[in-house]
Amino acid sequence: MNLIIFGPQGSGKRVQAKKIAEKYNLEHIETGQIFRKIAAENTQLGKKIHELMNEKKEMIPDSDTVEVLKYYLDKISPEKGVILDSAPRTMGQIEPVEKILKECGKSLDKAIYIKLPREESIVRISKRHMCPTCQMDFVLGKNIQSAEDRCPVCGGKIRQRKDDTPEGVVKRLDVFYETTAPVIDYYRKKGMLIEIDGNQEIEKVFEDIIKNI
Repeated sequence: MNLIIFGPQGSGKRVQAKKIAEKYNLEHIETGQIFRKIAAENTQLGKKIHELMNEKKEMIPDSDTVEVLKYYLDKISPEKGVILDSAPRTMGQIEPVEKILKECGKSLDKAIYIKLPREESIVRISKRHMCPTCQMDFVLGKNIQSAEDRCPVCGGKIRQRKDDTPEGVVKRLDVFYETTAPVIDYYRKKGMLIEIDGNQEIEKVFEDIIKNI
């Protein structure tokens, strides 16, 4: 099985993708995490990605996204299913991403869209923190009580992502609804889209996804 998962910032998309990957033994490929890793590297591409993500608050060009995605997909066995997290993100990425999947012996089965009101996205993201060491996400007031807490998983120092500033969040939400919404509509028209209410508890969202799959 090969899936794509979409959702606005704060929708819990990453958490659900991990749970789906574990249940169905899929490889979880999260483009956001991949690019954050590249942005931390002292390379020409790393500096370019860092500037786009953390300074200009802009999307990564389609060509770079497709190239990086191909690099990771080429490493995966044709027999191993995948769940692509936020790719394709633009209409221009649909054809090349589906082509890469086909070249890797994979065909797309379903696209999952976790819906969340814009206002709720902003509220959730303002409370979101993460551990750079183990990549775990935490919610202030729920998993952690203070931004000064240490990671309860590995003991690392918790912080907010650089792109989770109020200005960055608003801009990223604008980009999502302007550029990714047409991609979601594309899969809706193809009859491949599973739409899920993300304004629920994590386990209820997961339960709804599994029922629809």
